[in-house]
Amino acid sequence: MSWSRWIAVLGSVLTLALVVVLVATGGPGDDLPEPDPPVGSPVLPDLMPAPQLNVGTKEVDGEWHMFFDTVIVNVGESDFVLRARREVRDTWAVEQGIPYSEGGAEIVPTDATLAWGGDGHDHWHVVRVANVRLVSLDENGEPVEEEGLTDTKIGFCFYDHTHELDRGPEKPVYSAHSCGEEDDTLIGVGMSPGWNDTYLQSLPGQSINIHDLPAGKYRLWTEIDPQGWFREANRENNRTWIDLDLQRSNGLVTALRTATGPKPS
Repeated sequence: MSWSRWIAVLGSVLTLALVVVLVATGGPGDDLPEPDPPVGSPVLPDLMPAPQLNVGTKEVDGEWHMFFDTVIVNVGESDFVLRARREVRDTWAVEQGIPYSEGGAEIVPTDATLAWGGDGHDHWHVVRVANVRLVSLDENGEPVEEEGLTDTKIGFCFYDHTHELDRGPEKPVYSAHSCGEEDDTLIGVGMSPGWNDTYLQSLPGQSINIHDLPAGKYRLWTEIDPQGWFREANRENNRTWIDLDLQRSNGLVTALRTATGPKPS
């Protein structure tokens, strides 16, 4: 066993209500300790994207790209926690842990899967859990129903990056180290209430190729879990946006933010 990890999942309204023990790189026959049976009602996390406030344009290899941060915030009452396991070189099975108000927890199978970064993100990601999409706006400033252009990011590895809201633990509980190594067969990731997970615009995949886009008005959407893989307290807040004025002048391409959508609170 190359390494092992214990992750304690602490619900923000509970005290040691859910403890999930995750031992990585174990063999396929290893047992996973299970939480106590759930009692009471589920205490759910709530994932919400922040508007893409850090947006820039840059020419790369002769083509213009739009770069941006992607930020997911847990605005809910409990930790968002996933564990994933697989046979060696097999497909991952991803489960979500849901703490309950009077103790114990429920482990819920999901349809999510993981992919190895291999692009400078040398860890495992939950595939396409956050989508960023650029669409045009009509003469009334409304987004046009079109597929638009999509970012190239493979997915997210959840952990406590920044304490954004006035709730949850003061110090991070979940580390980027929990995102695993390439030969792992068991990993666990999570995000505490009030914390965000941020992928900066400088990281691979945080961009959209806009080289052939004409100047005009556009909306940059961010949507979390569009497939509905995970249980949350509220799915109505899974999208946000910013509006942009894309300008072309003297061989340069710039994007000016003109409006901002809902922010986590």
